[in-house]
Amino acid sequence: MKNLIYLALLMPCLGNALEFNVNVTNCGGLTGSANDPNSECGQMKSAIENFEDLPDVSIDKYADGVADANAFALKGQSSDYADNFSYITVKPSFGLAIKGDPALLSEDPESAEGIGLGGALSVGLNMKLLPVSKIGPIDFKKLDLFASFMSYSLNQDVDGTEIDGQIGSFGLFARYRLIDSVDIVPGYLVEWGGLHLHTGIQRSSMNIDVNQKLDKETVTSGGINAEFQNGFARFGLETENTSIPVEVSTYMRLGYVFTLYGGAGFDYTLGSSDITFEADGDITEGSGFAATVDASESADGGPEATSFRSFAGLQFNVPFARLFAQVNAGIGNDLYGANFGAKFSW
Repeated sequence: MKNLIYLALLMPCLGNALEFNVNVTNCGGLTGSANDPNSECGQMKSAIENFEDLPDVSIDKYADGVADANAFALKGQSSDYADNFSYITVKPSFGLAIKGDPALLSEDPESAEGIGLGGALSVGLNMKLLPVSKIGPIDFKKLDLFASFMSYSLNQDVDGTEIDGQIGSFGLFARYRLIDSVDIVPGYLVEWGGLHLHTGIQRSSMNIDVNQKLDKETVTSGGINAEFQNGFARFGLETENTSIPVEVSTYMRLGYVFTLYGGAGFDYTLGSSDITFEADGDITEGSGFAATVDASESADGGPEATSFRSFAGLQFNVPFARLFAQVNAGIGNDLYGANFGAKFSW
């Protein structure tokens, strides 16, 4: 029962995030009172409270981690970092992010403080389509505007675990080419893409409800076995964020096959997250002993207001499309993310 809800891509950090209360309703054939630690009944109660598979960790730290990771999962999905397109680009993508100490995550996934998921369908237009070519210092052929959005519903029942939820995002971005690209080897065999400035606004949300039937467990005290049964766990997560990034990026295209790109960014983020986690069940023993166990915890938090990050990616330039993968790393925090997708440009 330690892994009450082990939703691997969503919240492994909450697999052991409850503190259980034990209420003995009937000592049955066990001697003494439940409040007497030296009696059979009291010892059984103590065995239940100390049962190693009943978790006892607070969920407070996860509220902030979930908010941070949810916003971080969308980084890199709403602009273009590897092409100077002529007219329009369409880019579907999906990403995930995790907050936690990388030295611990590989050996202990439950050490993660939060995980976020996010996806977007981005559409970008080059502003040379406008009837004017320039206003003041702004050259419209160097300016691209992007809109991104996504709404995805979850409704699954897997091995007794019911999952319902909604993941959504919406963003408006602008990219301006500060330094023009340079054709290093003629014929675009090697091209430096110049230097780009990106900014905009991104809203993201993730609402998840999980209900799971718990496995039966056996608690032993003084050779007497009691059974945990009729157990259910309920988990709820609501997080919303609004982020304003400022990024600089560049790329290098090698041949016609692939493009390497990278950059750095600053993020100003506002948001909130609310987590609730409840569980209950019955424990009975053949002589009539009966007890109920229950837990109820909640926590709220929010993302870091200001943060820095770096990013790098690889794009494969296949015919009629582009396939890319990008990694993001927070600077001065334990945020890590990755996204991948396709791109179609004209």
